[in-house]
Amino acid sequence: MILITARVGRMKKTNKLVSAFIALTVLASCSSSNDSTTANESSTETTIDSVVAKLPVVAVTYSVIGDIVSQLVGDNASVNVVIPDGQDPHEFQPSAKDIETINNAALVVSNGLEFEEGLEEVLENIADSSGNIFMIGDHITVRKTEDGDEHGDEHGDEEEDEDHAEEEGDEHGDEHGGGDPHLWLSPATMLEMLPALTSALSEAIGADLTESSASLTAKLQDLDKEVESIISSLGECNLVSGHDEMGYFADRYGCEVIGVIIPSFTTTSEATAGDIAELKEKVEQYNVPAIFTGLGVSPDTATQLAKELDIKAVTLSTHFLDGAANYQAFMLKMVNQIAEALG
Repeated sequence: MILITARVGRMKKTNKLVSAFIALTVLASCSSSNDSTTANESSTETTIDSVVAKLPVVAVTYSVIGDIVSQLVGDNASVNVVIPDGQDPHEFQPSAKDIETINNAALVVSNGLEFEEGLEEVLENIADSSGNIFMIGDHITVRKTEDGDEHGDEHGDEEEDEDHAEEEGDEHGDEHGGGDPHLWLSPATMLEMLPALTSALSEAIGADLTESSASLTAKLQDLDKEVESIISSLGECNLVSGHDEMGYFADRYGCEVIGVIIPSFTTTSEATAGDIAELKEKVEQYNVPAIFTGLGVSPDTATQLAKELDIKAVTLSTHFLDGAANYQAFMLKMVNQIAEALG
């Protein structure tokens, strides 16, 4: 019995040693595996960072156009949008880092109609030094008012305004060369400039974008038809907007801009008491059911105006993506808001 007990004791001791040995072996194996995994992950991250660092950078001034560029270049380039989503492009002022990004880009894509007012000097310097810059306004049919300012005769004597328009453009339009910069609000206008943009991007980043351009062309054509269908179902499309931003949209889809709160292409201007009084008369005359407002226009002004007229005030995102997945979703969200408010 004593021998058996002793043997059992020695066996238990041996088993404990074996168990301890196995445990240490497993731990060592796990440690080696973890080290290997960590090393592999680190190597993968380094490789990814290296690839990203080698991609050519395309600098785009604002997010709506940035998405168009992203859909074109895909994984062939890194797209850097300079103006943060939600900031007014009319008022944005660049930092030193923003200027560096623009100056070092393989290609800079801008509106081209002095839309990004705080970036104008930077963009002009690139253009003057023969830098690689693509200005959309150079590749579309620019919308201009009949005499340079559809609001000109609201601010004084008609003859004086005509002289002023001839000599200096107009108090609102000249700062944009007399052209409307809100070109992205018509998919048809985006289609007009797409071939030239594709060519410029292909050359700048050294990639064949034929396939992605064809795909985006089809998507924009479908979008154009869908927007047309939604607006045509309204029967009548009379618009009142925050500032003069809906011109391309109205021209394309048969709407009429009855009036605007700020009679200018830019939100940096201000409306006078006379402007507001005349706008109220037009809203009542045309029986407009809603006022559309957004970036750069005081929500209090729009809300008060709508309250006085007993109509709706609807906030539209017209200048930035505002969470939309892409340009197509951005446009459809805006159009559906318009249709719901006017329907």
